[in-house]
Amino acid sequence: MKRMLCLLLCLLMLPIAIGTTTAAEDETVVRVLLSTNGADTLTVKLVGKYAVGNKTVSGGTVTAKIQNGVITVSHSTAGVLKTTDTVTRLKRIGTETSTILSFDNPKHGTRKYYGDFVFYNDGGTLRLINYVDMKNYLYGVVSGEMSDSSKPDLLKTEAICAKGFALAEVEARKSKYFDVYDTTASQLYYGYVVEDRNTIAAVDAVWTQTLRYNGKTVKTYYSTANGGQAITPRIRWGGAANDGAYWFGYDPFDLAGSSKNVVLTVDGKTPKNIDAALYAFLLEKANAKEIVSVDQLTGVYDPENPSGTARYPSTLAPQKRYDWKLTVKDSAGKQKQVSFSCTPDEVKAAAAANASGSVCFAVRTQKNEWKLVWGVNSGHRAGLSHRGAGQMVKKGYSYVDVLKFYYRGATLYDADGNAIESDATFDFTYEDGDDPTPTTSVKPTATPTVKPTATPTVKPTATPSPDPTPAPGTVRYAVIVTSNTLNLRREPTTASDVIVKLLLGSVLDVTDESGSWLKVYDGTNGRTGWVHGDYVSYYEREPEPHWEGVCNADDSNLREGPSTNFAKYRPLNNGDKVYVYYQSKNWYYIMDRATGQGAFIWKNYITLGADIPAYLPGDANGSEDVTAADAALILLFAVGKEPIRDSNLLAADYRRDGTVDVSDAAAILRYVVGLD
Repeated sequence: MKRMLCLLLCLLMLPIAIGTTTAAEDETVVRVLLSTNGADTLTVKLVGKYAVGNKTVSGGTVTAKIQNGVITVSHSTAGVLKTTDTVTRLKRIGTETSTILSFDNPKHGTRKYYGDFVFYNDGGTLRLINYVDMKNYLYGVVSGEMSDSSKPDLLKTEAICAKGFALAEVEARKSKYFDVYDTTASQLYYGYVVEDRNTIAAVDAVWTQTLRYNGKTVKTYYSTANGGQAITPRIRWGGAANDGAYWFGYDPFDLAGSSKNVVLTVDGKTPKNIDAALYAFLLEKANAKEIVSVDQLTGVYDPENPSGTARYPSTLAPQKRYDWKLTVKDSAGKQKQVSFSCTPDEVKAAAAANASGSVCFAVRTQKNEWKLVWGVNSGHRAGLSHRGAGQMVKKGYSYVDVLKFYYRGATLYDADGNAIESDATFDFTYEDGDDPTPTTSVKPTATPTVKPTATPTVKPTATPSPDPTPAPGTVRYAVIVTSNTLNLRREPTTASDVIVKLLLGSVLDVTDESGSWLKVYDGTNGRTGWVHGDYVSYYEREPEPHWEGVCNADDSNLREGPSTNFAKYRPLNNGDKVYVYYQSKNWYYIMDRATGQGAFIWKNYITLGADIPAYLPGDANGSEDVTAADAALILLFAVGKEPIRDSNLLAADYRRDGTVDVSDAAAILRYVVGLD
């Protein structure tokens, strides 16, 4: 935390620590922060001539050491070259390919680097930055991210993506003393690997090409695998920058790249072709003798908002509910249409027990066909999938085709500004005017609607009661089971029947109380019952604001917890405005709009108003994007130097804990530099 705040202070107080320079007018220099594991002494091997200030050295080693805030740079034979309390640069002299630096990188082993090395005093910590031209930077990233034995078009794809990510970082953070990390916090950067001849050839072929959207460089995110569904950066992290360049949807190429992915095909016209276990499951759910046709299958990400939003589309995986419509024959042979809902876990238990992937979703692939997918992902899922790109190249697609598939709104340009087009077409899902995808969701008849939360769910060991109960309309607060097992009973007495045994860590919604007993809803099993209060503890879910409110009484105490036993903060007075996050028993958890402070207050002291409008988490300054400027504003607000407008205060609460403070600034900065 301290280091992140130090870095943020650098942003605020150091306009430009080290400027970005270019080796040529058309050549961008990338500043790569190399891994050093916090060492206070760094040694670099030289081949060829280098200079520190007006002193030139050739060969040997250069050692930089920081002590008492002062950097001393020495050469193995020439002695001390410079002492400084800020920054010094080891500059490459000449253009010979043999002039190169070697450094024992603790993350990547001994590596060779072209360009210059900069030793930087970061608040008493010695940093090492490689100033390198874009082409040599791309050599190092493609070597780090891909095998040199990869097909040429896959290496070219990686080169374009690596350039877009780095160039966007360079353009976005001119005042920072480095642009990218040499780790997966940005991109793996291995320096210059002379043996990777295929990689070097691929970079040479395409490094001047750039993906752009609306005239701007696309920050080209990519990951190892998406599990069969590509998502956009906006879905993953929020923000709207370059969102139109990306694509959200079904990725059969990624699915084809791993045997761990499980896909069940639902043949709507010929149900007998459906997997036998799935067919039996559907018969049971429909209470039928025979399935004549599957007429509709819709997967829903958020059952409480089945239409979805731009940030969270209705078809986003992992989906929480499947809505079915079947034409069936009952036991008497009478034909009828039935609708029902189930969870992906129910289908998995019945027909896909071997599925290990967490990216589960239903997708319509033809007019009368759907796929039920359990995909295995690796990484953040946003943007290009390495696994999918590899499969595309194997099938004969070019690197231009691959980029078109994953960055559908972007255009690839050459060095002269000419568009490089692809004539490939991709049509893996089906929509028509009568039955668009996604369709309007069917209200479940047997499966409860459970609001998705960040809380863990634990499967019970006992068999659930055969009749689930609907989700509660009003939730007072949540509790977590603190004993190894806990009986969920039908009535608030130990003499009552046990519905299910709950495991340690199960999170329950409390809807009513009776003495020491709590009436709870168990979303994991869809059961309502009673538990004894001695075996649970209050559980605070990740807060999200729901209402605007105003205090209606003077000297209304704010407290650290939902009880008068907790310590007081300063009181609110009549007319003070608040945002209300949730209710815990008879207390509201609120944010004071004057200070950004979160606390509990007795609910009778707050009059609720309108629902909270939509906002972009992290956008403290209202720019419709999340940048380092938002982190800077939050830090100034936290120390009382700058206000944050009421309309942006909730966005400033980036961590969604009900309080705007320096931890929000640090979290935003981590997101901006790619650590989160």
